[in-house]
Order: sequence, then C-alpha cells, then structure tokens
Amino acid sequence: MRRLAILLTATACLTSCTKQTDTGSTRPDDVAPVAEPAGGDTGTPVPVEPEPKKDQRTLQAEKCAEGNGEMCTSVGVMWEQGKEGAADVAKAREFYEKGCLANFDLGCSYFASVLDKGVGGPVDAAKARELWTAQCDKGNVDDCLSAANSHEAVGTKADKATARGLYSKACTAGKQGGCSSEARLMMLGEGGAKDQKRARSMFQAACDAGDATGCFNLALAMEKGVGGKKDKAGAVAARAKACEAGNQLACPK
Repeated sequence: MRRLAILLTATACLTSCTKQTDTGSTRPDDVAPVAEPAGGDTGTPVPVEPEPKKDQRTLQAEKCAEGNGEMCTSVGVMWEQGKEGAADVAKAREFYEKGCLANFDLGCSYFASVLDKGVGGPVDAAKARELWTAQCDKGNVDDCLSAANSHEAVGTKADKATARGLYSKACTAGKQGGCSSEARLMMLGEGGAKDQKRARSMFQAACDAGDATGCFNLALAMEKGVGGKKDKAGAVAARAKACEAGNQLACPK
C-alpha cells in the first residue's frame, strides 16, 4: 500500500510538473516574436501634408488649357502686368493668342495690340489690322478706331480709303474720336471726296460733344477760315475747350 501511495504521489507530481513546464516554463527562444509596424509606428496616424494652394495665375491657366478663352486672356494680362508672379510679355502674347483662338473677342483685341506694337515678339501690323477689322465687324467700336489708325499709318490711297470708312463706322456708332478723324480726312480730301464745309460742321459737333481733337481741329479751321468764315473769338474758345479736355497742342505755350 505504501508503495502504491508513493507511486501515485510520484505520478501526480510528474503530471503536474509536466503541465507547469508546458504552460509556465517555456524557454524565451520558443516565444513567437510580435511584429511591430514598419518604421516604428506606434499606432498614431501620420499627418498628411496638404497640397500647396494654387494662385489665380495657375488656376486660370488650367482653365485656359481646357479651352476657356476668357481665362487665357486674363492670364495674359497677369503675365503682361506681373500680377501674382514675374512679368513676361512673351508669355502674355502667347496667352492672348490662345484667348483669341478660343473665340474670346477681347483676347483678339489684346493680341492685335501686341502684334501691332511688337510686344513679346515681332511686329505684325497686317495681322493686327485683320484682327481689329474682324472685331469691328462684330460691333467692337474701339477696334474700328484701332484698325482705322493702323490703315491710315500705312499711307497708301487704298489704306486711307479703308481708314476713312472705318472712322465713319465708329462715328456712326457714337465715337466722337471717329467723327473727328473722318472729318480731318474729309477736310484734306484723303481717302475720299473733299468736303471742307461738312468737315468743319463735324468738328463742331464733335467739339460740342466734348471731343478734344474735334475742338482743336475746329479752332484751326476757324483761324484759317477753312470750311467757313474766319472766327477769331470762336477759335480762341475752341482752343480753350480743347486744352481743358486734354489736348496739349491747344494749350497756350
């Protein structure tokens, strides 16, 4: 019995020792390693840097690339005037052309202007006249005057006739500067028939409407008696009005 009790005791000890070894005495080498996040991440979210804010020049250039002619023209102005970045007249010219090609009228007007002056590239007065005339035909009266001035500057008989017609178109649309210029060519008999009496009358109308050039030309006509009688007092008054309206040639020396 005592041997049986010892055997049972030994068996119980063996069982309990074995279980303890299985659950509590495992060697460190047998422990499965716990994977850590790459880069030593402790679980805290990594902040994402926000994208840099785009300026208007960049945003509008992107719209231009999508075919928005108004945005192309606006970007051109920024490049020409140095807004939101350095100025670059060649870039301005490039964007004005894009605006025009996208059928934005003001883009064509600005593109014509830089072509005529040779800003950001070579002079191309013929192309400028073509663009201005097209805009004039659409009803953009200021472009009628620009085209007329350019044609008159060429100086040929045909160009002066074209200029006179364009001045007349601007005058009919209410541009007094066009009336004064048409009357000047009419007074000289250039680009069409000479009619000094009518020309002087047109100068008077333009002057009455506040056009400085009309007042100055009216003063000259009155001083010399062209298209009507000499009128010294009227000439003095017309010169004063021209000077006041900004014509420096009419101001006293």
